[in-house]
Amino acid sequence: MYFIGSGSLLYQAVNHCLNFGVTVDGVCCPPSNSICERLRKKGVPILESIDPNIDRDLIEEKCSDGVIFSINNKHILSDGMLGSGMRFYNVHNGLVQKYRGIAEVCIFAALCMGDTTYGVTLQRLLPRQEVDTGPVVSQLSFDITQEDVFASVFQKSLILCQEIFELNVQATIKDGATAVVVDTAVAVYGYLDVVKLGIAASPKCLKRASDLGHYGAFLPKLQAKINMIPSTNC
Repeated sequence: MYFIGSGSLLYQAVNHCLNFGVTVDGVCCPPSNSICERLRKKGVPILESIDPNIDRDLIEEKCSDGVIFSINNKHILSDGMLGSGMRFYNVHNGLVQKYRGIAEVCIFAALCMGDTTYGVTLQRLLPRQEVDTGPVVSQLSFDITQEDVFASVFQKSLILCQEIFELNVQATIKDGATAVVVDTAVAVYGYLDVVKLGIAASPKCLKRASDLGHYGAFLPKLQAKINMIPSTNC
């Protein structure tokens, strides 16, 4: 199994595999990512790459079982890579029927719109598909309460991202993970949507969506966009 991505979610997924005897052939991370050295100390081969598409041949050569997971990966994998014969899976922070795009913006959107449910999706990545539209292997969800703010919803979603990986990793290795095509959301949320979402939200919903808590330090781009929302909407 090979991994492409970054951050703590990827580290936890790799660590889970190591703890349960799943062979990890390597991890492709951005240069100097915080988890690189930690994984090297566990004996995991690391490929530091500015773009996994550029290093496609190296990744395919190292992957022994033909299974590649994309977790917290900021790059769109090319059709050439996805059509290589490997089985690609992606963990998406959001229920793709409603929320596609950047995880933190999807959560911000859900709270701005007063949604009462959020969740995560494990899906196949296939050639010639738009972002987050691949067939769905599994989904997990949770209720958003009136007390929830961005920080608490984000935390709950991260826990489910790890859980959905752990629940399904063995099935993906054995190629026994059934994937079902679903109707996905039309909109793809990105940072350019944050101000517009904030303006359209009620003051109460915007207040909850803007409460990043300690995640504000880790999501400076989102915080900067929130700061651009007119004060009359806050």
